[in-house]
Amino acid sequence: MLDKVPNLTNAISVSEINHTIKACVDSPIFKGLLVFGEVSGYKLSGPHAYFTLKDKDSQISCVCFNAAKTYMPKDGESVLAKGSVDYYVKGGRLSLQISSMEPIGMGVLAIEFERLKAKLTAEGIFDAAHKKPIPEYVKNVLVVTSKTGAVIRDIVTTIRRKNPIINIVVKDVRVQGEGAGHDIAKILPRVDELGYDVVIIARGGGSLEDLAPFYDEELVRAVYAMKTPVVSAVGHETDTSLCDLVADARAATPTAAGELVAFDYYAMTKDLKDTMSLLKRNVLRKFELATAKTQYACKSLSTQANSFLTTRAFRVARLIDRAKSAVTTKVEQADAKASRLVGALDNLSPLKILKRGYFRLQRGDETVRSVATLKVGDKFKATGSDGSVVATVESIKIDKE
Repeated sequence: MLDKVPNLTNAISVSEINHTIKACVDSPIFKGLLVFGEVSGYKLSGPHAYFTLKDKDSQISCVCFNAAKTYMPKDGESVLAKGSVDYYVKGGRLSLQISSMEPIGMGVLAIEFERLKAKLTAEGIFDAAHKKPIPEYVKNVLVVTSKTGAVIRDIVTTIRRKNPIINIVVKDVRVQGEGAGHDIAKILPRVDELGYDVVIIARGGGSLEDLAPFYDEELVRAVYAMKTPVVSAVGHETDTSLCDLVADARAATPTAAGELVAFDYYAMTKDLKDTMSLLKRNVLRKFELATAKTQYACKSLSTQANSFLTTRAFRVARLIDRAKSAVTTKVEQADAKASRLVGALDNLSPLKILKRGYFRLQRGDETVRSVATLKVGDKFKATGSDGSVVATVESIKIDKE
């Protein structure tokens, strides 16, 4: 085994390499440089700023300590930065330490987006007259976003907080990187034919480059052509993409998109119950008032007519009692019917169905609606009221009826 031990005589350590690079970078030639480039991914961490400075063919990581003391640019802006190249030996990272910056103008990417925006505006793509209203009572929602991000969790949590019966389906797509805009645009015509009440296109915040897919002309035109109402929830509140402008409604955040599309099921149910109770009280109150007036009139008539009208007065009183009984019965029947309707509405909740022992079966992203669609060896997920299990089909029996 000893003959397999490598000869380390001519080998150097990682530290030796990094210290050598550090010594080269510390040369005066790399100090006090004036660097022109476009800002990307600018973010603050405490008093310091971290971002990338780039041009058409290359980029370099930058750090600006005490950023508030110098110019604070926006993503996509071109700047002239003064600084020195630094090499972090322990992490093996090269960066440009910026001491000052001054703006030059918009970056190439921002200029391209502005030109495209002007072109599409001239075509009327963003006109309010083309925008469709968002349904007041949405039943089926399709969310076009990445399943791996926090965006879908925010949307689902917000909708479920207001409404347990809305059906939420997620279409997993790339929301960042080259070609992402094309990928989203390609699926929109297909989902437009599936009968959803509204489509939400969403992603979290990021730099101008991160949000570039939502400035894609192909995606903008695909959203414009949609027959299904589209809600755009791209980036943070301060971000406004071309997708936001062409959509039928813009939500400042994914959470706001959930608030926008979900009607308040719990409030609606309470309002219905309160309305029925108020209706019942009003009917009974008016009937009691009318009954009192009638009884008073009958008593007055009975006093004036004495014995001649006694028999007829008793007859009128009996008719009033009979009418009161009939009206009370009708009110009680209406109240019972309203209670049944409220109960039926509550039973529409898929959570109620699951609590009665039913399970929802899914194979991948598809809901299993027929035994005939399964085959031995398929894996499926069964979701119940208190959790879910994953199982494998061992045998299949199909009823001939």
